[in-house]
Amino acid sequence: MYYIFAFRSRSESMGFYQRLQATGLTAKLISTPRIISIGCGLSVKVATEFIDTANDALNACSVSTFLGLFYFNGKEIIRVREK
Repeated sequence: MYYIFAFRSRSESMGFYQRLQATGLTAKLISTPRIISIGCGLSVKVATEFIDTANDALNACSVSTFLGLFYFNGKEIIRVREK
């Protein structure tokens, strides 16, 4: 179970990933799952235990292409936050 931060821009996806890495948070760059089928094709995957820190990092940075936050519960992907 994990969260997916989806962006419209590859550079913002990579920048957000690097920001998380710089804070010591474990995250992964992944291909955006087809079911989401929006954006640039590159998203950031974050474990559930780090979601609060990741949300804080997103709110603190200037991103204009954030499309949404999705949660994978093991069976389905659910949108939990829009822009």
